[in-house]
Formats: sequence, structure tokens, C-alpha cells
Amino acid sequence: MNPTHLSRGLCAGLVVIASIASAEQAAPPAGLTAEELSVEAPQAATAPADAQSKRLSLYAEAAYLNAEGELVVDLLEQDYAYFSLSITDAQGMPVAGVTPKIQINGKSRVIDLNESESGARSNEYGQFDFAVMGGAMGLDTLSIEAAGETTLARLNVISLKAAGFASPDEVDGVVPWTELTRATVGYTEDGVTATFPAQIAALDGTRVTLAGFMLPLEAQRRQNRFVLTSSPPSCFFHVPGGPSGAAEVLAPDGIEVTWDLVVLEGVLKTLQSSEQGVVYQLLDAQLKK
Repeated sequence: MNPTHLSRGLCAGLVVIASIASAEQAAPPAGLTAEELSVEAPQAATAPADAQSKRLSLYAEAAYLNAEGELVVDLLEQDYAYFSLSITDAQGMPVAGVTPKIQINGKSRVIDLNESESGARSNEYGQFDFAVMGGAMGLDTLSIEAAGETTLARLNVISLKAAGFASPDEVDGVVPWTELTRATVGYTEDGVTATFPAQIAALDGTRVTLAGFMLPLEAQRRQNRFVLTSSPPSCFFHVPGGPSGAAEVLAPDGIEVTWDLVVLEGVLKTLQSSEQGVVYQLLDAQLKK
């Protein structure tokens, strides 16, 4: 697995949560056998100006329709929800080169995934990828405008307390994740990069206290290396909270696995570049007594 995918990627069970079209897709070419169709080369993507009508299809993990027929994605505060927007024309051809306008009415915020063309504009397959970080508890509205079409989704942000978990930022004396996630994260083909606010950069190399949830990386009861996350792990294919909402922990004496909130002391390292998908490390870590 590419290490970058520790911090992004869609879980199993990907579903289409929105589809808007102003014309039906064209039927497949007639007169070809099933074998010929299976090896037919893909057609080239059309440029935005080449098509008169467009179709938007929005994909996300664990999306559903509520009682009012609205499209909804649940996510915990400070956790990531990953989306993929597909843009096609009336004939079902992918539309490349489109940069969607994405807005959120609420406390959540959009996270650009610019490690590839599909995070800057729709790629040759008509795909555009982005993420959302959950804000304060509430129902936010996600609005996406692209190629003259608009689609909406609801973001049902749930607080850790409402979900039955303790909140790491409420522990006395910790560096809060609300501050750590202010780092500006960029994506490359090999990993992630980060620029840190002055108050966080000043903590590099100092001993700090962090609270969070364990994401084990080793097949043993006591973990010498694991990921500390700002939200409870809910999907193996991405780190809760994204690259700036988690820290790689190195604990020489080992820490026993628990699904409860843990409070750790250690030396904080801020990583301007990382192949591990997270931009913080906690070295020489141990449980705070």
C-alpha cells in the first residue's frame, strides 16, 4: 500500500450518493461481441467546452438517504470524510479539466487532495477527489458546482461525546488537536508535506502531552509503534483526522493496546515531509501517570 494512502482512500462499500444528469448516457456500440467489448480501448476525455450537458456523480463512504430523501454522510468531529466526484457528458464520456467549486454551509471545512491531477481538476477519467473535515456537531450542507451543474449533500457531524467517546482536547495539559490540525498539508506522489503555525513549530523537539486513540500497527498486545489519532479508528484504509490529526508514536517500553482514550508524554517532532501519511511523531513515548 502506498504510505500516502494511510491518510486517504475510500473504505470498502463505496456508494454513489448523488447523480445529476441533463441527458441519458449513450448506449454501448452495437455489433461487437462481449470479448471485443472487453478489450475496446477507452475513448478520450472531452474538454469542458466540448459537451453541452453534464452529469455529476458523487461517491463517498457510508452515505445514505435520510427520511426526507436528502443525501447524508455521517462523520465525527475532526475526522475526515473522503469524496470522489465523477463528471461525464451526455454520452457518458469523462469530462477532464474541470475545477469544481465546493462550499460548506457550517463549521466543517474542505480539504484539497492535490497529490495528483484528480485533486486539482477533473482528470482524464472525469474524476475529482477531495475530503471534508468535520467541524462542530451539527448538520452542515455540502454544495458542489461543476460544469454548469450543482449537487448537494448533508454532513451529519457527530461530537465524540455524543458518540460515547471521551474528547482528547478536554484532557488537562495536552496540546489540543484543534491546534495541531491547523498545519497546512500538501500531498505528493510519495507522501505528504506540511507547514506548521508558529506556535506548533515552536514545540518541535520539546516534551509534550498528547491524548487520543490507538491505531495498532503491530500484531502484538504491547505496541512499540502505533498511530495516535484524534478520533476513534473507524476505517482501516485511512487515518482518522487525516495527516495532521494523528501522530506516529514510538514507545521503547511498549504500550498495551486499548480502545479507550490514552494520554501520552513524549518528544514531539513536526515533519515537513513524510512518507508515512502523518506529519507528527511522538518519540520516547510513555503513558502519563
